[in-house]
Amino acid sequence: MIAELTKWKLSLAVAFSAVTGYLVFAGDAGGSLIVVAAGVFLLSSGAAALNQYTERTSDALMTRTAGRPLPSGRMTPVTASMVAVIMLASGSLLLGFSGLVPLMLGLANVILYNVAYTGLKKVTSLAIIPGALVGAVPPLIGYTAAGGGVTDTVIILFALFMFLWQMPHFWLLLVRYGSEYERAGIRTIYGSLSTGKINRLVLVWITGSSLLLWILAGMFLPFEVPVAVLLLVLNVAFIAAFARIIKVPDAEGRSRNAFILINSFSLLIMLILIAAS
Repeated sequence: MIAELTKWKLSLAVAFSAVTGYLVFAGDAGGSLIVVAAGVFLLSSGAAALNQYTERTSDALMTRTAGRPLPSGRMTPVTASMVAVIMLASGSLLLGFSGLVPLMLGLANVILYNVAYTGLKKVTSLAIIPGALVGAVPPLIGYTAAGGGVTDTVIILFALFMFLWQMPHFWLLLVRYGSEYERAGIRTIYGSLSTGKINRLVLVWITGSSLLLWILAGMFLPFEVPVAVLLLVLNVAFIAAFARIIKVPDAEGRSRNAFILINSFSLLIMLILIAAS
């Protein structure tokens, strides 16, 4: 149940993005890498647990989330809150060993997720903006923990990539669960756009942001020619594959395959950045 409460798979992905940021600056795994990865993982896990505690009533109204530990009654709110506090405290302690800037970024991200994003979800559909920013901060944590500056071009572009690619995740969920979100009182674009228009929005966003990031990387990052060519080929192949997936008539299959493709592409980009560092 604790694994479900803390969304351990997502927390691992968040920790890996922080590891990528660390390695982009350091070039190799220093002694503090494990501490940074563990700190980010625990902080992400604690934030997820706190989020499920906060949204337990809304979660009970949606089929997608009704089986979670709290709305299903398999865990009490007191237990969930204790898990959240312990993990948040442990993660903060570990990040504190990496420096004040990584710690402040980590704590700011917890607030961004559990106060700004969660608090705005029932107020405006623009809540996805702070929600997407949450995914952009972990690479900054890893980069600054390795000694890099928070305003360095390479990490800003990587954080921009993580931010832009969070948005389609939110929209793709609407295609399958838009009516459930509405029933739970969460404000989205589902009531304003048809499923077809949301799919087209995702495709346009993916295409535009992918090409924009490649152009920016070519302008500001000193990639060697083989790496630049590889990134371009991957971008083109990804856009073509996504365009085919988005046309699949089965909504569930389309959403699942799109998620897999987006996550796989993100992982490839991180591995390329690590290898090129």
